[in-house]
Amino acid sequence: MAAIFAVMAAGVATSAPPNIMFILADDLGYNEMGFMNGTRGLITPHLDALANAGVILKNYYVQPICSPTRSALMTGRYTIRLGTQTNVIYWDTPWGVPLNETYIPQNLKDVGYKTAMFGKWHLGMYKDAYTPRHRGFDEHMGYYQGCESAYTHVAACCSAGSPSNDQNFVCDHGEGQYLGYDWWKSGDSGGDSVPDPTVNHTNSATLISAAAVDFLQRSATAGSTTPWFMYLPFQNIHGPYTCDNEFRVMYNNSRFTFGEQTMFGYITEMDTKVGEIVAQLKTVPSQLSNTIFIFSSDNGAPPASADVDHQVGQNPGWIARNYPFRGHKALIWEGGTRVAGFISGDLLPASVKGTVSNVLFHVTDWLPTIVALAGGSTAKNLALDGHDQWGAITGKAEPPRTEMLYGINPADGGQAGAPKAALRMGDYKVLCWSYTIEGIAGGNSTGPCSPCPGADDPELKKGCVLYNLVEDPGERNNLATQQPDTLNKILARMKELALESVEPQQWDPPFQGPTYYCADCPKHPFGKGAAAPWGPWCKDNGEDHSAPCVPIE
Repeated sequence: MAAIFAVMAAGVATSAPPNIMFILADDLGYNEMGFMNGTRGLITPHLDALANAGVILKNYYVQPICSPTRSALMTGRYTIRLGTQTNVIYWDTPWGVPLNETYIPQNLKDVGYKTAMFGKWHLGMYKDAYTPRHRGFDEHMGYYQGCESAYTHVAACCSAGSPSNDQNFVCDHGEGQYLGYDWWKSGDSGGDSVPDPTVNHTNSATLISAAAVDFLQRSATAGSTTPWFMYLPFQNIHGPYTCDNEFRVMYNNSRFTFGEQTMFGYITEMDTKVGEIVAQLKTVPSQLSNTIFIFSSDNGAPPASADVDHQVGQNPGWIARNYPFRGHKALIWEGGTRVAGFISGDLLPASVKGTVSNVLFHVTDWLPTIVALAGGSTAKNLALDGHDQWGAITGKAEPPRTEMLYGINPADGGQAGAPKAALRMGDYKVLCWSYTIEGIAGGNSTGPCSPCPGADDPELKKGCVLYNLVEDPGERNNLATQQPDTLNKILARMKELALESVEPQQWDPPFQGPTYYCADCPKHPFGKGAAAPWGPWCKDNGEDHSAPCVPIE
């Protein structure tokens, strides 16, 4: 491990590698935290305190849906290089982020870190090789899929049975083909994660908080100097929209609509659990003072009920959850990709504590930033798209990022909806309704449609659009005809990036093009019921091309 670390605390170098806590909210909108907008009445005192004591990132971007963001976070690489540019990883798809990709905890373990993950995974699980314990986490507890019943931990996406009384509720997913128990735990000493039925009927936020507190208690044993990285991807505030009633009643007055009482209570539930975790850290001042806190959402908020959205305009319009930005989850308008984020902790220089940063920051930047803070190396990683942003955040260096790829989705379908391609360079952003890539997803040429008769926006029907995001953050004024040189410059760069793409992951065979090693592998053998664990279904032999999937009996 490196002996001296470049972290600066009030301008003084520290010889101890920092602890790092990464808190990831699910489906949280830009306008849904107190520290982002204090006028909405949201009760988020613990995250507000961390944010307001640190650096709030107001120009911070992620991907428009779940698995893409999580894969970009863990690898420091754009989704076009991973295969996650089109879809989340579906319940029964034999695919995971390729095993030659290095994840943050793998880099940190190289320099002596203890690593733990409690919460949502969604990065692949058809073989154990793709699960957290095999991707660098010493300890793991949580669920593998994209959504689940918050209390009964049944893997399914659905509406809640009740806004505050879901303790015994099981999602009804049509014929039940995707129903299965989805809460796994490795134990303190590692080993493969196994189903943990003992937590049935216990809220996932409570479980995450309890696991984190336990981890911190064990990490604070006398004389322990081992640094740790703790990743806390909460279920809050992904559907089903429900929370413990003690949080919903905090909003039980005429100021809030019925839908807001549940949604805001769900947010406060997460904040309260973060407060419990921070309270445990405070019992060991030396640990608290040496901990860096990072907070992010995984994408913009999706549309919810009308009394939560308060939508203005159409195609896709502006909803309160992501205001002032246009669009929502699954779209690469600003509302789907620009989210709340911050970095906090005593190790920040005093000069930047309590400030707002407008540095252009993308989720891929966390890996190189975190690994550098830890005194580690990214030499073994595949070429990164992320940048070490510590110098820019702390005011010690010029911002390293001048452009940012929202995404390029060449597939006809997929959850990453149209517009299918967008790139920001400086203050300007170009969006294209559709984009084909020669040799990828059946494409015969590389470039955007023009005109685009199928577009649902009148400006996009004409072709790609151009916005100045500093002057027009709501993406209302298309400058494509006024500034054709800027448009063409960004399109030329977009084409360069498009030609570096890999085939996107799909939900049906061959899953990632005909050359994918597991193109003929079976989907998950569903139909065993809500109580049966929804886990890996192929034996763990890595990416063995000679025997892609040996079924688990």
